[in-house]
Amino acid sequence: MAEGGELMSRLLSENADLKKQVRLLKENQMLRRLLSQSCQEGGGHDLLPPRAHAYPEAGSPGSGEIQSFAGAEKDARVVGEIAFQLDRRILAYVFPGVTRLYGFTVANIPEKIEQTSTKSLDGSVDERKLRELTQRYLALSARLEKLGYSRDVHPAFSEFLINTYGILKQRPDLRANPLHSSPAALRKLVIDVVPPKFLGDSLLLLNCLCELSKEDGKPLFAW
Repeated sequence: MAEGGELMSRLLSENADLKKQVRLLKENQMLRRLLSQSCQEGGGHDLLPPRAHAYPEAGSPGSGEIQSFAGAEKDARVVGEIAFQLDRRILAYVFPGVTRLYGFTVANIPEKIEQTSTKSLDGSVDERKLRELTQRYLALSARLEKLGYSRDVHPAFSEFLINTYGILKQRPDLRANPLHSSPAALRKLVIDVVPPKFLGDSLLLLNCLCELSKEDGKPLFAW
């Protein structure tokens, strides 16, 4: 557990810095695109920093670059979405039939197993339910551990990715965007977006998501 606590402290301390790096990377990409366009067109106007008030209006020169910038932001959100989808899959497996998962996290599964197994009327524990949920949790953990997943490390790392990159604003349209159903395409996106020191664990989460998707037969982004 000490290892998990140390990692959580390190992730929290690096979170703000990583967010700043992501923002600067996006702004630098935007500036390079605008600068390239300016040179090609031979324009002599000053380039403004890519703030909201400086964005070209739709249909004007540079609107394509704005779309590319928005696309880069969406790509980053996909990284957080991978972590979110894995967490949801784990929770859905451990707590079958529970549709309202507010307050449930992968990190607090043991606590929620005990809470869910406690009868509200007299506070007694439903031993059968407690045993069934615990067995589901341990069985799933054993499968994920074979892929390198650590219960002491990766729940906190998933939260770190979600807080850093966000998640998709709308549920993905799997028919319109094949990216969300292609492990190879998602792997390439993660490699392009995530800094090297977080890349190994990020790809591990994607591998776990892919394996669970194969087992339950649902799309990678099922929620």
